[in-house]
Amino acid sequence: MSRPPDLERRVLDTLWQGGQWSVREVHAAVDPLLAYTTFATVLDRLHDKGEVDRVKVDNAWRYVAARSRDQALAAEVGRVLERADGAPEPLLVAFLDQLEQADPAALDRLEDLLRTRRGRG
Repeated sequence: MSRPPDLERRVLDTLWQGGQWSVREVHAAVDPLLAYTTFATVLDRLHDKGEVDRVKVDNAWRYVAARSRDQALAAEVGRVLERADGAPEPLLVAFLDQLEQADPAALDRLEDLLRTRRGRG
């Protein structure tokens, strides 16, 4: 599965701030220059995909993220690893290269996490 389109990601970023959001509130927070109906459609699509939950309050839907940003990212990583068909090493090397470029100290934290997970920390 590919990454969500940019507008879907921006809507999710808004919902990940917490709380219940109406279509109007998401519209105002993300891009009031786009049509209101665009956001209604995006939120419906995200609901159909299971990315958001909704509840009816006073005749209007209120939306919340179905899972946290961390949970969504973990699922995305899991999907990429599934596509590796049992040979994840090249993906892991690419991940480490990207991680080192973005945050060199993260490799040390990752090493600590690995030691802890293996019971040697």
